[in-house]
Amino acid sequence: MHRFPRSTPSLVAVPVALLLLAGCSSSSEPDAADAHGGDPGSVWSYTGDEGPSHWGALTSEYGTCSSGEEQSPIDLPAPKRGAALDLQASGPVEGITADNGHTVQFTAADGARTRIGGDDLHLVQLHFHAGSEHTVEGEAADAEFHFVHADEDGALTVVGVLADRGAHNPAYDSFVAGATAGAGRESTVDLDAMLPEARSHYRYDGSLTTPPCSEGVRWIVLEDRIELGADQLADLEAAHVENVRPVQPLGDRTVDYSLA
Repeated sequence: MHRFPRSTPSLVAVPVALLLLAGCSSSSEPDAADAHGGDPGSVWSYTGDEGPSHWGALTSEYGTCSSGEEQSPIDLPAPKRGAALDLQASGPVEGITADNGHTVQFTAADGARTRIGGDDLHLVQLHFHAGSEHTVEGEAADAEFHFVHADEDGALTVVGVLADRGAHNPAYDSFVAGATAGAGRESTVDLDAMLPEARSHYRYDGSLTTPPCSEGVRWIVLEDRIELGADQLADLEAAHVENVRPVQPLGDRTVDYSLA
């Protein structure tokens, strides 16, 4: 049974510096920092002795990966099809797409603004996981995209979008092209066009899904999924596949539905 608590979780600021590649230049050498943050000098993986079950022991900075009580991703309940997400994007955003070793990440240039639920945020970056990290009633999607936003204090809101194999999606062409470029590539993303038309959603308190697994992240996962063409998914999976952290215990947390 999922209860419905406050509409806006309390946030703990997570340094935005953890999220960025080395600037937004056209450099062909992407920083080794991972998709959600982390120490470029550390080594972690999605498999073997450096995989998710071992992250907390790799270094003291990653201890939250094993000791945290509000970790992400989680298994989500059946959709409720409630009210739409109140999101207003500033329009197409330019930036650099590059492979950072764990995913392909679009890093937005300065000035990418988004208003979510009345909060003024800026889009920091976008990256993907193949398949999805969040599951719904135990079932994973073919991919998941994370649109990472920060407020002026550095507190994070991540909008998660699940994707299934289906029709070609031109809104993702620029990002996918960056995934296949083999080096940093100038890209443009249109957040509004990349989200599903229906925007009922889940909200919960969570964490980064990669080391250091910092908590205090507001998660908004849209219930409806987008479709990507088989060719688009193949291009993404050629770069990274199964770059997925397993679902984490919900514990004492609650999932808030966007009920009208």
